[in-house]
Amino acid sequence: MDIQKQARRLSAFGFTSCLRIPDAVWVVLLAARGFPLWQIGLAEGVFHLVSLLAEIPSGMAADLMGRRRSLAAAGLCGVLSALCMAFSTNYLHICISMAFSALGCNFISGSDEALLYDSLKQAGQEETYLKASARYTQWQNVGYFFSNAASVLTALLNYVSFYLLDAAVGVGRMLAALSLTEPVVTETQAARQQNPFAGLGRRLRQHVATAVGFLRDDPKVLPVILADGLIGLPSYLTLMFLQQRLSALGVTTAWLGLPVMLFTASRMAGVALGERLPRVGLRRLFIITALCVGFGTLCTGLCPVVPAVAGGMLAAGAMDLWILHQQRYLNDRFPSDQRATLISVNAMSYSLLMVAASPLTGWLGDLTGNAGAGLCLLGGVLIAAAAAAGLFSIFCKKA
Repeated sequence: MDIQKQARRLSAFGFTSCLRIPDAVWVVLLAARGFPLWQIGLAEGVFHLVSLLAEIPSGMAADLMGRRRSLAAAGLCGVLSALCMAFSTNYLHICISMAFSALGCNFISGSDEALLYDSLKQAGQEETYLKASARYTQWQNVGYFFSNAASVLTALLNYVSFYLLDAAVGVGRMLAALSLTEPVVTETQAARQQNPFAGLGRRLRQHVATAVGFLRDDPKVLPVILADGLIGLPSYLTLMFLQQRLSALGVTTAWLGLPVMLFTASRMAGVALGERLPRVGLRRLFIITALCVGFGTLCTGLCPVVPAVAGGMLAAGAMDLWILHQQRYLNDRFPSDQRATLISVNAMSYSLLMVAASPLTGWLGDLTGNAGAGLCLLGGVLIAAAAAAGLFSIFCKKA
């Protein structure tokens, strides 16, 4: 395998996977069509419900059928989601679009990390994973940056045009995935390449048993997975409800993506810092980053425009720093044949929390008349979790 060519093609996929043209303004676009915040929050809840149900099956599909095929399926789901939203005529169509969008994210979740790590492993370079993962993440952040910048297109494009452009990006995502090479580092993966459907039922049963056994036998993995779900909880909700807060504070729709672009710049700074940070205990890193995320989320929910955006930047940068080291820790422990499935278990913890948190955050916004009310609650939860982790560390030392 030409690892440099693989890295370039995976970076192209990472860029297109995060280039989601309507993301910076989708809440405002739906609100302009007459949908209340609780319905928009519920639609986001549908996204995370589907994501929760499909997360582990999609990871299994990637492990059993191939990570490259899974990433190509993600591109197809993105196209279907965009087309459904573009031609929606009622709220049901909105929810169906969100379901396709969730499936697309599911097919990416775990598959890209597994493909990257096993590509490096096949080349004998897995010790460079932190650097390679940081580079891949930065290309994803470039995609996010241009997605946020796309808000200025509201002066030129209507609702349908936004989503037709997004569908075109989905086609590019699918083509980028098909250009990748499937890594092969075990005998099971070699057999899968020859005939992905051979003995699928038997392989599925064995796969599930092995993955469950790993989680049961390694007591250090589940606490890290739960911590990741908690610390990532405000990530998209901060972006989502900041749109409405900024609108209420007088920022016009065409400019909504520009303040949020600073979130992406902060994420890139967090990744760059995380790449240079020496290996550090994850519990200590969780306490520091959870405090930063919690405080930043509180600022986003409470403050005027400038400190609200600054708070979101702090939260975004701290989250990406945490994720980089958490992914390195887990991938070093996960077996190659179950890698995508186990990464999907990690992602499922986030979706499980978001099923409840997303509509609750929207409901609090409607109840109080302030879109930031729910963000204040999330910020408080993260600060409390950091304090609890700190107290647990002190207690363990004394014990």
